[in-house]
Amino acid sequence: MVDLTARIATQLPRLIAPWVPEALWRVPTAERVAYLTFDDGPSAPMTYPLLRILEAAEAKATFLLVGRSVQRYPERARAIVRAGHTMGNHTLTHPYPWRTPADETARELSRTNHILEDVTGVKPPFIRPPYGQLTPAMLRFARAHGQRCLMWDLAPGDFLAWIDAARVRQHVLRFIRPGSIIVLHDNPVAREAVLPALPALLRDLRHDGWRFEAL
Repeated sequence: MVDLTARIATQLPRLIAPWVPEALWRVPTAERVAYLTFDDGPSAPMTYPLLRILEAAEAKATFLLVGRSVQRYPERARAIVRAGHTMGNHTLTHPYPWRTPADETARELSRTNHILEDVTGVKPPFIRPPYGQLTPAMLRFARAHGQRCLMWDLAPGDFLAWIDAARVRQHVLRFIRPGSIIVLHDNPVAREAVLPALPALLRDLRHDGWRFEAL
């Protein structure tokens, strides 16, 4: 089940991407560069360990932050920006966008933009829909505010409570391609899979000539 879920979460965006070019699914490049993204933060158990792992690997990433979590952990949000990573808007309360009215979606995104800018001093360049549930309302909001909806083309399923570090690592190694946007999570649910997997994964890929940049 784990492998099937991760495969669908990786292959389905690759099929959808040509039909929604307004969103960013992958960076067009032939170079061995990929883009780590972390949803749902900042969090107490994961943000600082993730920052230490990335620093040790000389890797940059993009953190998609939840407004309420930024209000709870403002210093962690500031630490992300100070470390040279990009941050983006992952809504205020992490609702299901397909069940949320368009005006409420706009309020969630607007409030989170203000929170992120007030806390970090930086306007978030990206919006990522929770659960990957991209909607026309999100695309309209991003267009109107000079932002871009950020999706992905590689998802190893770290959000699944029963996944382990080895499967996360194997999935990324199997499906990574130049310009891949990889979705992981700064979320306690993913802690036992991501924190053990990431150092070895980055080491192996850097050995093969990959580099990791912020979007």
